[in-house]
Amino acid sequence: MSERVFRRLDEAIDRQISPLDMRRYEARLRELLYWDERDPCDASILPLVISHERHTAYERASACLCSAALEAFVGRRDPALFTGDSLQQLVQGFPLRQDVISGNARFDFLERGDDIRLVEMNFVGVGTVGHSLQATRALIDLVPELAERYRLLHPTHAFREQLLRQGIGTIALLTKDNDREFYGSWLDRVIIAEGVRPVEMIIVPRAEWPEFTSDGSSLMFRGRKIDAIYPRELTWQDSMRAEADWCRFFLSSGAFCYDHWSLVLVEDKDLRFLERIDPAAGAYLPQTIDLEALPPGADTSGMVLKRKHEHGGEGVWMSPVDLPQDHRGDYILQERIAMNQTHVKSLMGFEGVVSYDVAAHVNYDYDLRSRRLLSCQVSGYLSRYAPRGDIVNISKGGGLIPVLVEKGVEQA
Repeated sequence: MSERVFRRLDEAIDRQISPLDMRRYEARLRELLYWDERDPCDASILPLVISHERHTAYERASACLCSAALEAFVGRRDPALFTGDSLQQLVQGFPLRQDVISGNARFDFLERGDDIRLVEMNFVGVGTVGHSLQATRALIDLVPELAERYRLLHPTHAFREQLLRQGIGTIALLTKDNDREFYGSWLDRVIIAEGVRPVEMIIVPRAEWPEFTSDGSSLMFRGRKIDAIYPRELTWQDSMRAEADWCRFFLSSGAFCYDHWSLVLVEDKDLRFLERIDPAAGAYLPQTIDLEALPPGADTSGMVLKRKHEHGGEGVWMSPVDLPQDHRGDYILQERIAMNQTHVKSLMGFEGVVSYDVAAHVNYDYDLRSRRLLSCQVSGYLSRYAPRGDIVNISKGGGLIPVLVEKGVEQA
């Protein structure tokens, strides 16, 4: 495997961005609904560049992994073939009345040298974003010459095309009551709704869900027919368990569901199931062993401990010292990737060399009858940096890096 490298910004881009005043960058981010004191999120003014060749590699990896995951999803729907955790057992009983499963996933990759490794995949509730991509939009708006060679890939654009292709006119985005308290989350919803026009997206907070009605063949909201639903609530374990009846109601309503709740069945920390479906997927996976197979006294400082059947950001411990002694079969150890690094200069005053990740937003359609991936594309990139160490978690003091994607011949 390659060694970690320092990704240096192209000199031409550096010259174009250097004169840009940080205050102008902040002002444009405010106009684009990215920056607000109520829910601040740091962003670098220096971008990460994804070359056309690199983008092609991410597309190839994502198609391979997505196809394997959705093939596994078909099998895991059957309780006789798969026994997951209690949440996965719950969603096995959820209705699935559509022949095509469609949505927007997010695959979290780490780069080491030229290699890319998948460390987590999420199919429910995170695949389309508006908020984070505004940093790239602001940069291109302020330095328009960047657009001659680079482009912004925005997940809402691919989602809009998917909705139009499937004949969706009105879609309900299901969200929680207190979204406005988490202002960044609320702005994200607003940007998504704007980005999918001319499809009408209605943001419906939890308190208004009782106003939905259904006869089993169609879903209505305040007298209007809803063609599809897009869950951005009931996407965490506790809420899905507590509100499972709402999941069943929407899935039995006759409306098409994007990011179907049952896709939790393939949100495992242990990604080796992908390689069992398609051996080619193994090229994108970190080295992994069962905790039970760890030799006595082995050094785990270069490893990550994970609980096998876990969802979201739960169940992960970096360089573990005290290993579980009970239920050891529920845990795996993955190699800790020495991530590539780059230089950032941020809105909130941080400047230095950082480790970063590359999360690929993946828009897909999969035919459940033929078990065939109908379409799959990387629809955007999210890159987060770690100011210290290599834990790229914004809540721990990190921020976002704008991502410029090099145009191919067909886009130039």
